[in-house]
Amino acid sequence: MEIKNEDKLKLKKLIKELEKIKGRHTELVSVYVPAGYNLVEVSNQLFQEKGTASNIKSKTTRKNVLTALEKIIQFLKLFRKTPENGLVIFCGNTSPVEGNEDIKLWSYEPPVKIQNKVYWCDQTFVLDPLRDLISEKEVYGLIVLDAKEATIGLLKGKTIEKLKKMESTVPSKTVKGGMCVSEDTLIQLEDGNIIPIKDLSTDKKILSYSLNKFEHVFVDSFKIFKRRSKKCYELILKEPSTSLTITSEHVVFVIGKNGIEEKNVEELKNGDLLLYVSKIKPKTKRIESINKSLSQLLGYFMGDGTIDGNRTIFYDKDIQLLKVYKKISEKIVNKEAKILKRRNSYELRVYKKSFADYLKSNFPKISTHRRKKDIDKKIMLLPKEKLKNFLRGLFDAEGYVDRIGIGLRMTNERIVRKIQLILTRFEIIASMRGPDKFDRYELRITNPIYIKNFQKKIGFSSLNKTRKLYLAPQRYKLGKSTRVPISGVYVRKLIESEGFKKEDFKKYGMFLIGRRNIGYPPFKRLLKEINVKFKNKSAPELLSKIYNSGLVTTLVKEKREIKTNKKFYDLYVPGVNSFVANGIVVHNSQKRYDRIRDDALNEFFRKVAEEASELLLKQEKMKNVIIGGPGPVKDMFYRESYLNYQIQNKVIGVKDIGSTDEYGLEELVVKSQDLLQEAAITKERELIQKFFTELKNEGNVVYGYEETKKALEAGAVETLLISEAFNWVRVKFRCTCGITTEKELPKTLVDKQKCSNCNQKLIEEGSIELADELIDKATSLGTKVEYISTESSEGNQFKELSGVGAFLRFKLS
Repeated sequence: MEIKNEDKLKLKKLIKELEKIKGRHTELVSVYVPAGYNLVEVSNQLFQEKGTASNIKSKTTRKNVLTALEKIIQFLKLFRKTPENGLVIFCGNTSPVEGNEDIKLWSYEPPVKIQNKVYWCDQTFVLDPLRDLISEKEVYGLIVLDAKEATIGLLKGKTIEKLKKMESTVPSKTVKGGMCVSEDTLIQLEDGNIIPIKDLSTDKKILSYSLNKFEHVFVDSFKIFKRRSKKCYELILKEPSTSLTITSEHVVFVIGKNGIEEKNVEELKNGDLLLYVSKIKPKTKRIESINKSLSQLLGYFMGDGTIDGNRTIFYDKDIQLLKVYKKISEKIVNKEAKILKRRNSYELRVYKKSFADYLKSNFPKISTHRRKKDIDKKIMLLPKEKLKNFLRGLFDAEGYVDRIGIGLRMTNERIVRKIQLILTRFEIIASMRGPDKFDRYELRITNPIYIKNFQKKIGFSSLNKTRKLYLAPQRYKLGKSTRVPISGVYVRKLIESEGFKKEDFKKYGMFLIGRRNIGYPPFKRLLKEINVKFKNKSAPELLSKIYNSGLVTTLVKEKREIKTNKKFYDLYVPGVNSFVANGIVVHNSQKRYDRIRDDALNEFFRKVAEEASELLLKQEKMKNVIIGGPGPVKDMFYRESYLNYQIQNKVIGVKDIGSTDEYGLEELVVKSQDLLQEAAITKERELIQKFFTELKNEGNVVYGYEETKKALEAGAVETLLISEAFNWVRVKFRCTCGITTEKELPKTLVDKQKCSNCNQKLIEEGSIELADELIDKATSLGTKVEYISTESSEGNQFKELSGVGAFLRFKLS
């Protein structure tokens, strides 16, 4: 278990203090009591040691050792049992003057369990076990490879350990023909437009997903490939329900026991969980020609409208709803509209030729025949505040509310698919089904989270539908929640790596053993528990990224093999290596773009990456990863992100070396000294450089104890900086002449203080570490604390400046 930075700082100070104490003989006593050890046995041993010490020849040494042992025995009586992590005691004569006695005792309860049992008398205290607690036990992953072989290893301190060696082999099954999605697959563009992939050109920015940063991105650097295929699969997905037609070689991302993994479609099984993008933010522009009223009328027109000569006609059974649109249309055309009664419904008629002509010329796709209709580009480019009105109009026309949620039915598949994707802009996930026996396609919103989002962000104009909508979340049956894109088995590994068991999280037992997936509300509660219990915050940070990823899972319900002669398309997207197809995150085609690699090399890279990821993910204390090898192969392996995203994020360099066996690991370490040294201090160096730049420019920083303390008390400190060498204390002094005083000063000056009245040496009565005081204040305010070492030139420069400073939220007057 990792030690907190503040505990490390306190321990470093204790070690430095004890290192300065030198006994004249073997009279400094060190006692280490391991966690769980019986204190009575320790006291009995020390009592026996008193008998042995009584035989020491030197009278002074004998007296000092016996006094120290008795002081430790008396101190142990203060404890009913050994502290949870063990106990360390140091005691002995600290007087630098021969013949003088100044017996002092130090005790330390370590923040992590200690296993050492020590009793030792010497001229110095035994400090190595404490030094081990704060020593940087940095572990680096090493991967060396070329087209023929690969070796995976570790650098632990100064020791190189080989984990696995692999040789390249040609797989029995060769992938042929590339990896593609069908021509009708929908692609989201940055400007808000949604188009079939067959209409895509390289001058557009498309929606992709970065699994390194866990966020959606729009990219304009990609290449397009197309081909025909006679065989493909239609993936039928549910919760949320959708579908994707794709060739068998294409790679998709699935939720696995080791995080997010890659799997080609041929290997997919029912029950596999794919990634669905649940919320996006396209960069739309203001379109002044379409106001909110017109946008809503266009939505309603798409569902229940038609043009008959000079007339624009709307049909509905709900008279109240038609009255709403009568007002909207009259406001737009500045002419009275009429509502007529028909057999089982009503008609709203707008008699204005110029308006009918305007719809046909400006919105030809929604003005055409019902089955040929589509959403015009102008509408999809609308910002959210206007687009919501279009959706409201469409749902007023074609939507309905039943006992468990919201639905929308249309015979036009293309429109329904686009609406499903458009709703993600409003953080609404809808399922799509169809065609039914009436050849209709349907969207369903049944999760109470998304029903409430619909209520808040879109809503209905129909009073009848609005009343039903408020009842829908109350009737919702639990169990059909959108799921977090993570495996419970993977979360359990993180929990166990922190020393906990799944029994410590009883509410989530079925999830943690992989029997059940988890929805966002319970995952949020689990995340709160993990944040409280975990000392190492890297795992909670990763889980928090996943919680805020804007992804949900969708389950493979069925995989249907299809015979077809359609065109299929694929993209190569450098950097992120993915794109979003029908809302699903899929891998891009690396193989097609990079003709240097053949299938065997690609397969070998995949196997090396799987093996390396599996081995290195087990290394809890691994800091970074370095890749090496001859020629361009190593660069290809790194650039194309074969490694698990967690390992890929830790790669700090790629080095040219001559061999790829055990000697290659050694050569990689030798040639990476610059990276290894730089990695340890880069963060600190950048932080201090930023501090000095702000200081030079009279920015939002302060330095010095008094100024920093003042800023903390004013709540102005964003980040507190404390040098490990900062040793100021607040000391209470008294003098034999009767004067008392209090001073704040470096520890080194405490013994040199004299009375201002009689010039005699002041006597120390008590002291407080000012660093501890500042840190406690910062912690109580939720202020971030950074500890600065003296191992870099910048760290030493900061120490000389005062050793304490801060970045401010705002300047103090």
